[in-house]
Amino acid sequence: MSDLRVDLFSGDIIIFAPDRTGRPTDMKKIEDEKELANIYEKKCPFCRGNEELSAGTTFQINSDSGWICKSIYNKYPIIEERAVGISGIHEVIIDTYRHNGSFYNMSEIEFRNMFIAYQNRYKEYVENKDTIYISIFKNFLKKAGASLAHPHSQIISMSLIPKYIKNEVNILKEHYESKKESLYEKVINEEITLNERVVYNGEKFLVLIPYASMYNNEVRIICKDSSKFENLSELNLNELAYIFKKVFGKIYIECGYMPFNLCMHAHPKGLENDDLFHLHFHVIPRKYNFGGFEVSNGIYVSSTKPQDFAKKIQFK
Repeated sequence: MSDLRVDLFSGDIIIFAPDRTGRPTDMKKIEDEKELANIYEKKCPFCRGNEELSAGTTFQINSDSGWICKSIYNKYPIIEERAVGISGIHEVIIDTYRHNGSFYNMSEIEFRNMFIAYQNRYKEYVENKDTIYISIFKNFLKKAGASLAHPHSQIISMSLIPKYIKNEVNILKEHYESKKESLYEKVINEEITLNERVVYNGEKFLVLIPYASMYNNEVRIICKDSSKFENLSELNLNELAYIFKKVFGKIYIECGYMPFNLCMHAHPKGLENDDLFHLHFHVIPRKYNFGGFEVSNGIYVSSTKPQDFAKKIQFK
């Protein structure tokens, strides 16, 4: 039986239709991309030793054998420092020096280094007077928008607040004004009490499969208080590294070498009542495309029970 659900933080309407998983198909399956074998590729601009192929370094973490994680300017930026109508800076964060690295095989230390790099670049851009919002995201594999195979994330500073974030901020404000409560605190407390969709309940972060999402098997990692990303402690970054190692290890077991997008949603600058907003990450699977119903109506169809997937990838 179909069930109508609403994502409280975005207002997205989702029809939950579990029976659709059994519908027949005669379409040829698109083959998954192969896992990379080589630790180094001589033509890759992100591999250690090929620095002449990439733009200038903005930050790096070193070991005895050379850099192991670094950030560089993007040679093909989405936004430029002096653009018309919008300005900002676009960098690439090379998650690991290993060409065959991925979120599915990175170590906890590699994740920790990546988050240190994220925070270093974020802190620099949040101090820029022209910056209003900073976006950190990752495209993994071609189906998720990646153009290069070497594991990397991206960070873009912007002179505006994106519509998606502005919409969430307005929803949080409206909920507080009408209910006199924080929507994030309400949802976090309810999810912990219900404990059906919780994947991990940690010191600083809660990991869950959302009650309503436009993406099947989306994972959300939510800060349990209103701390800003630039103020997270070393212990907090270590917890994030632990979470990412566990989550992607579990996803790999259940879904294989799956394309995905990672989106970090952080506080916009100058936000009133910024304690209503909670830092959070979306891990968005990209195994399925939207059909005509979704594209034409803006209503999304989900066929997977969130509590079932939560049980499969739970950890402590």
